[in-house]
Amino acid sequence: MPLRHAIDHHARQRSDALAVSVSGTSLTYGALADRLQRLHAALAALPYRAHKDLSLPTEARLFAVAVGNHPAAATLLPAALATPHAVMLLDPHWPAALHQRMLAKLPPDIVFCLSSQTALIQAAAHLSIPTICVDTDAFDTFLAAPAEITLTSPRDTFMVGFTSGTTSEPKAFARARHSWRASLDASRLAFALTDQSHTFSPGPLAHGISLYTLAETLDLGATFHTITRFDLADAHRAMTATRRIVAVPSLLAALCHGTPQDQVVEITTAGAKLDPALLSKAREFFPRARLHEYYGASELGFVSLNTHGRSSSSAPANSVGHPFPHVALSIRDAGHEVAQGSPGTIFVRGDLAIEGYLWGGRTSGFRREGPWATVGDLGKLNFDGSLTLLGREGGMVITAGHNVYPQEIETALTDIPGITAALVLGRTHRSRGQELVALLHGDTPLEEIRSQLAIRLPRYKLPRRFFRASNWPLTSSGKPDRAALLTWLEQKDARLAPLLPAS
Repeated sequence: MPLRHAIDHHARQRSDALAVSVSGTSLTYGALADRLQRLHAALAALPYRAHKDLSLPTEARLFAVAVGNHPAAATLLPAALATPHAVMLLDPHWPAALHQRMLAKLPPDIVFCLSSQTALIQAAAHLSIPTICVDTDAFDTFLAAPAEITLTSPRDTFMVGFTSGTTSEPKAFARARHSWRASLDASRLAFALTDQSHTFSPGPLAHGISLYTLAETLDLGATFHTITRFDLADAHRAMTATRRIVAVPSLLAALCHGTPQDQVVEITTAGAKLDPALLSKAREFFPRARLHEYYGASELGFVSLNTHGRSSSSAPANSVGHPFPHVALSIRDAGHEVAQGSPGTIFVRGDLAIEGYLWGGRTSGFRREGPWATVGDLGKLNFDGSLTLLGREGGMVITAGHNVYPQEIETALTDIPGITAALVLGRTHRSRGQELVALLHGDTPLEEIRSQLAIRLPRYKLPRRFFRASNWPLTSSGKPDRAALLTWLEQKDARLAPLLPAS
């Protein structure tokens, strides 16, 4: 059932039921359905502009959103999911110059932003793109009289997203409606969701995991809760009304403070692998919750899933789980599938992937080989059918002639008691080509780390330098910023403390 029909159904059956709450600013299903009709009418009245790279009906418009988690997002984002219009997701934390380049490459019909985003407003004006500041009266003034929402096609574009990362120009991709329809059907079963799965997702709505969770929750007829910016007290208040949490590991760790939350029964996390210490902490703080850890990508959708109970998991700890429902996996090299247990590039086959990038990605990222699609992640299929990640094409480290995948070493490091997080980088070295450097959270002595790694890894995979970091920088999507950390290493930044043998 398309999301438009789901929202209409919930509005008719339970008009006063809470649909979305953003830091206490709320919309019922009845109010949401009304605002979607009014926004649809206002967007459809905008002058027509052709978007040759997108599949849009003539009555649809492309609207850009850069409002973060402002309460207006509770109307704007569902509009892309439930009307013929498509959203262009601009990260409000991007620098002004990047916003300008994205608008020039794909000019939307209108931009919704905050009044403080003056550079974005000026860039849009330069391109003759109208802007609406949602933190003023302009947004409610823009909405028109309610109009019947026209039907959508499964092949139509509903979203233009961007790959995450701060070291290169983001690559844009378009998503068709049918891909998320298939995802919603699969995740409902995989995550055991019902109309009582009231969900708190504290992350940025400009990122796929939170936006997808919004769609998932509205499709069920449950309530979606978020906050305008992360604050632990606000987060705990929002959690009291929810049974489910969806968050990247860094935000999940931030939530695990204070009084344990026994009303939460389901947690979903993605974006980075859970380290054992955080899994243990989450089990203590959410004593009744099952924790679903999935691996996926914006371009691929869901790939694999590992579900953790109180004392056991559905897949081995060194894996990212078994294939997601309706997804087939293949580990391939030079166009051919490799033997089970051998490393290669992870390819997926299913209904969840995009067709390709709108720009960029000629030499890296998403590509297809027949029915199979990949983003260049490397891994191996274990003999129990689970998937182990080894890194990303181009992220492999070549040291003294050996090919080494940092993820494998990071997993071995976080298995050592006392190490709560680990990152392994390849730093240029005069004679070895690259040397392996490990950055750690934890207080385990260097001698213990080295002796434990010697049991787990061959000699050529052992890091030559170890540093302790109390914190490390994250990208806007909550992942470790490896480029910034390499700069810290080169500049001998004091935030990285070398681990030395005990005297």
